[in-house]
Order: sequence, then C-alpha cells, then structure tokens
Amino acid sequence: MQYDVVAGKITIGGVQAFLRELDAIAQSSNTTIQAVDATKVAGPRHVDCAVSNAMRSFRDRRNIATDLGVEILLHLSACRQIRKALEMGVHEGEMDVLLIVVGAKQSIERAAAQLTGLIRSDPRVMEYDETKNAPLMHAFNITEQEIAAAGGYARVPDLVQERLVLFDAFR
Repeated sequence: MQYDVVAGKITIGGVQAFLRELDAIAQSSNTTIQAVDATKVAGPRHVDCAVSNAMRSFRDRRNIATDLGVEILLHLSACRQIRKALEMGVHEGEMDVLLIVVGAKQSIERAAAQLTGLIRSDPRVMEYDETKNAPLMHAFNITEQEIAAAGGYARVPDLVQERLVLFDAFR
C-alpha cells in the first residue's frame, strides 16, 4: 500500500455529511481516506511517520483500532485513546485540512481527483510554521520548559516527532 495527501482549505457545513462524502469516495475508489486538521500537523515528516507506522501496525497485526483511518489518527496524535485522537479530525467551519489517502497507486489517483474538487488546494497547509505552535503544544502537551530545553519554538516539530517515536516504541 501507498499513500498520498491532498491538502488545502475547506469550509465544512456539517462534519457528518462531509465524512459521509469522504466515505463514498473511499468506497468507490477502494481506498482509506482520513481527514485531518492541518493546524495540528507539524509537517510532512509528522504525516509520513504516522501513516507509515499505522500501516506497519496493521501489517504486523499490532493495530489498536480496527479501521486504518482511525489507526492513522492514533499515530498522528501519539495517543492510544480514540476519543482524544479524534480531536485531530475535522470540525465545522473554515479550516486547513489534509486528506490522507491510502491504497494502491491507481486507486489513490482516482480518489485524489475527486477530493481536489472538495477543497481549495494549498499544499502549504501541511508545512510547519509558527502559527501552528499553540495547537501543537496543546495537542501534544508540550510545555514551555520543553521548548526552552530543546532550543526554542523552531524545535516544536522535533518535539512532536519525539512523541510519535515514543508512542510507537511503547505500544
């Protein structure tokens, strides 16, 4: 299996209706699609580590969730509690979103073509910038003391990565 990310901006009127639309696209393209709040993602390395580890946990039968999309959220959030991991998902209103698509290459391409019609494409939303510090610090319980010890706010993505590595190591 492979994955790709469709990134951009979206206005969600109703979360359940949006998730049903994603599920229909996933079923028609034989993929798994997970929508993620991009403000809680510390860059491409964060996504790659989480998705790779989630796919590996399914392959090795060490998964926590029965659904690959939920397993991806668990790894993205570095948390074993599904309820807390769901906080990484989407919400109503205007937001930056990542749509993570997992499957075979041709299936991903079919799904991505449909997904790009749902959002205003902007790959920059996956990148780390300082506006993500507060949401990342909250989501990953990163303290000011940790930031100071690590060398400043530019190290927030490294602290998030550390959480992901520890999550995978102590499963």
